[in-house]
Amino acid sequence: MTENIDKLVKFSNFLADEARKISMKYFKKKINVLSKVKKEFDPVTIADINIQKKINKIIDDTYPSHSIIGEEESKLKESEYEWCIDPIDGTKSFIQGVPLWGTLISITKNNKIILGIADIPALDERYIGYSGNAYKIVKNVKTKLKVSNLNTISESILNTTSPYVFANKSDQLSFEKLSKKVKSTRLGGDCYSYCLLADGHVDIVVESGLKPWDIRALEPIILNSGGFIKSWDGNSILNGGRIVACNSKSLFKKVQKVLIKKNPAK
Repeated sequence: MTENIDKLVKFSNFLADEARKISMKYFKKKINVLSKVKKEFDPVTIADINIQKKINKIIDDTYPSHSIIGEEESKLKESEYEWCIDPIDGTKSFIQGVPLWGTLISITKNNKIILGIADIPALDERYIGYSGNAYKIVKNVKTKLKVSNLNTISESILNTTSPYVFANKSDQLSFEKLSKKVKSTRLGGDCYSYCLLADGHVDIVVESGLKPWDIRALEPIILNSGGFIKSWDGNSILNGGRIVACNSKSLFKKVQKVLIKKNPAK
């Protein structure tokens, strides 16, 4: 089954619109917050759950043969098409009233990500990437996205959500090593950091321990704005893991050398 990409873009925007109605209903309101695990605080709210259910139902009704992988609920099927949904990327920001959280929507065809949307409801901003196109829609105004042309680590701006949520201490130390080499490091961006990179405001985003729904939607936005995104080892980001996004492949190579350089034997 061959789907017209413009049709999928229109449909994905509709999904984002429906998700936004739910998320903004609960944002900065007093709501119950549960943790999905006992060992650490991994919050989930009624907003996360209701958005996931809404999006899954709309996809299921419209494209019943498509598979869906979501942070809160998946509907896995044998299909060349797979949707990947993060209803609220940055739930910690959401419950604290910080407006940098977003809804992430992507679709892959035969394991290639062909479309990604990052919707930032509290800022009324939406970032879209597909088929050579990358643009943002801010207050109904559409603008093309283009990464910066900076190529030196020492002048770069580095973002991450938090090194304290990295997969392990070793990754955290590698990030700190890179942080000492850049011009500026900012924390707390969630998915919005990648949007800022695509828009030329940030040069490097480094994260560790990501799930597929944390990152798939952001790849087409980065690539189609002229950027580069891979795992720390230079592999696909399809299944998450340790991620580096840069404004260029050449800057990525420089960052990669810092991150994966082995410590000299003592």
